[in-house]
Amino acid sequence: MTNFLERLSDAIDIQQQRQDQEYNELMSRPLQERVNRGYTMTNLHVEFEFFDGSPTRWLPNPVPPKRYVNRVRVCCEYNISKFREGTQVRLSHGPLSFLMEIEQDGVNDFVLRTNSFEYQRNVLDTSEFPRDGWEINAVNTNITQKLLRSSWENLYGNPDYSDHLERFLTGQFHNQYRESPSPSCGNPSQNEAIRKSFVCSYFHLIQGPPGTGKTFTIAKIVYYLMKSGKKVFVTAPTHTAINNCLNAIAAELQDATMVVKVGERYQADEIVHNPHIMRKRSLKLYEYQQSADYSKTGFVVGATPFALCSPASKKLEGWHFDYVIMDEAAQMSIPLALPAIMRGRRLLFVGDHQQLDPIVPQNTGNRFFDCSIFKLLVDLYPQDITLLNQSYRLNESMIQVPNMLFYEGLLSSACEKSVTYRTFHCEAASQILKHESSALLVVHHEFDSLGRSPYEANLTADIVSDLLRNSVPVTEIGIMSPYRAQIREIKRALSERQEILENIVNQLFIDTVERMQGQEKDYIIYSMSNSNPAEVEDRLEFFYSPNRLNVALTRARVKCVVLANEKIFTFCDELCQQSGTSDQLREGAEVFRRYFRIASKLEMITEEEDW
Repeated sequence: MTNFLERLSDAIDIQQQRQDQEYNELMSRPLQERVNRGYTMTNLHVEFEFFDGSPTRWLPNPVPPKRYVNRVRVCCEYNISKFREGTQVRLSHGPLSFLMEIEQDGVNDFVLRTNSFEYQRNVLDTSEFPRDGWEINAVNTNITQKLLRSSWENLYGNPDYSDHLERFLTGQFHNQYRESPSPSCGNPSQNEAIRKSFVCSYFHLIQGPPGTGKTFTIAKIVYYLMKSGKKVFVTAPTHTAINNCLNAIAAELQDATMVVKVGERYQADEIVHNPHIMRKRSLKLYEYQQSADYSKTGFVVGATPFALCSPASKKLEGWHFDYVIMDEAAQMSIPLALPAIMRGRRLLFVGDHQQLDPIVPQNTGNRFFDCSIFKLLVDLYPQDITLLNQSYRLNESMIQVPNMLFYEGLLSSACEKSVTYRTFHCEAASQILKHESSALLVVHHEFDSLGRSPYEANLTADIVSDLLRNSVPVTEIGIMSPYRAQIREIKRALSERQEILENIVNQLFIDTVERMQGQEKDYIIYSMSNSNPAEVEDRLEFFYSPNRLNVALTRARVKCVVLANEKIFTFCDELCQQSGTSDQLREGAEVFRRYFRIASKLEMITEEEDW
């Protein structure tokens, strides 16, 4: 086994080992501490939904009164958990135990669904079972390791390709570009990115800072590839990113026989109403070849890299593609990227290493966890990068701070400055919404609980109330926080406002920064919700991530409001002076200090301070 394969194998094992260690340490803590930290929920009321008969033709019909569990609605009084859609959890009550996935995450309830792998195990005697007193716990799984290990075994069995991949991932590959005229469908940087994608001998890197038309560029590339009859795989770390790409591609092609999304039903929210995209749970190559439903002269498949981890995954068994396009590649770990890399004759990596990084174990000493696949390649092949340099989202005022902090002044704005908020009629948030700055940092001195700020939640509700009062569409308001506990606190504060109806709260985008990357709204509210950073020493790198700050500052088209306690920034001085501060944390703290210096600020004075 080569050193390259050994390091890759170790990287896959390290991820599982760290996950196991963290889980075991977590579950060894007292129950109330697990509840307080959001990894366990207790005293829950449940409502079961059962399958009629068998959920699949391979399982026998249950013998009454036993039935297969389909979904469970879970009700609780106060939801502060860290669970989100797609999270695997264990629902239990004494000897009753069901492994399930979270399908919907609400303020005070969840909807759980049975994963297809668990159908035969999730059986309940319906003649008598408790409705109250249930518990939900975080679950430790090794599904990711099994899928990645399967791809590694394929690589191990192909030494020639393994050598090729090692040269590519260690900077020894010489990329070549044929001469070709540029298309004229976008701005100069977009046209150059499209041209190089067609004429590269193996790969190309496209850096797309916020609002620079990354998805537009991908859609144009795929459009031209379809005209050449190519088969293309579009992937990303999240289904949301894949779906957004497929929507843009489908708008270009207008042909459902050419675009297929592979995934579960609940992973298709963004494309569910698009008539030009087919949805399948799996699509093996022989099924595609034998069906008249699919185009044979140009075809696009969208799925996560896990779909290509054959034989552990059968979703895309047998496929190899002319092009693999990896969107949000700066969020994709190297082990996760490999299954997709191994199935493409040419590779396009699209992302921005100044935005969110992949969540991987830190300080492992293994270079496969040092950074994302995009950051690795950017460092190895700087000559193969095309920077998209015109932002169609950020006006001249809003682009200044991120341009100075993250992009060395290389970006320019291609949109007009908007000041529509200055004419607003405001009853609660007049100071904030009518402030002359379209990129405003609101600083307060209110002390709140760890990772949750009722003060900022109520301030957010004030802002949203005024925006709605001034006829801002609910679809153009985005609310973010680093912490899921604060997301629920904000939903609760909005729900308590009589003037904000429940259906409005449900339509608002209220989520973590990670779920907002790649999206944009007219109005963005970012609640940092941390009044004492010193209390979260084990997660300071997470909180003081410059990349997360960059994403938060670059989602708005009209106005961005950041809510933060002053201690967040004064604590940066301590971090930069402490001898034990890691380089990563010191860099993040310095970016936050610079942001505080150059941002337009509004200081909130409480009544007590004013007196």
